[in-house]
Amino acid sequence: MNAMLVAVIVIAVIGIIPVIIRKKFLKIYLTLLQKNDIKAIEDLIATQLAKICIPLFNREYLLLNAYLKVNDNKQIDTQVNNIMDHVPMNSKQKSALAKSVFYIYVDKKNASMIDRLLEMVSTTNDHALYRQMDMVNDTLISGGIKYYDELKSDLEDVEYTKNNADTPYLEFLLSVIYKNMGNESKSREYKNRALEDCKGTVYESLIKSQN
Repeated sequence: MNAMLVAVIVIAVIGIIPVIIRKKFLKIYLTLLQKNDIKAIEDLIATQLAKICIPLFNREYLLLNAYLKVNDNKQIDTQVNNIMDHVPMNSKQKSALAKSVFYIYVDKKNASMIDRLLEMVSTTNDHALYRQMDMVNDTLISGGIKYYDELKSDLEDVEYTKNNADTPYLEFLLSVIYKNMGNESKSREYKNRALEDCKGTVYESLIKSQN
């Protein structure tokens, strides 16, 4: 076997090894996650092998997901701050982090963490996510009416609402805006629409938790 062929085979094998290790690592991680064995997950992610084969953001994000699964709010806060302060992230990773924890902080009305997440997402190219987060923050946290005209116009467009899976949540936000404006009758109207339209959708538990 000539030297060039040997080199090609060696390179191919070396390239396969990290993939195999990552698959094994994730299998172990998922098994521990199903058991809610957080200490074992922390130990797994701290291993030298994990540090070699799993990128830094992925390791820290896997650990965050473990804390999210068991609703450990103290560790969630610590881990989110750790990632934001110490882990370099690209736009996609920043968006993933924000999507994972934003509504937790909305539920807790944690304005400082919401502001941090908004500032982080503002540096990405995910403009739709930033708009969504800003809309929720202005309406639910700040008690604002910034998005009144936009939401009212969107929800009066029958074609838009018919084909938009987000309609129930937009109705809910508009109901809160009307409440912020002191218009209780309109607030009740849109709240009832939101509660009816959200049944069986991904927004049902979210709307009821914020209602």
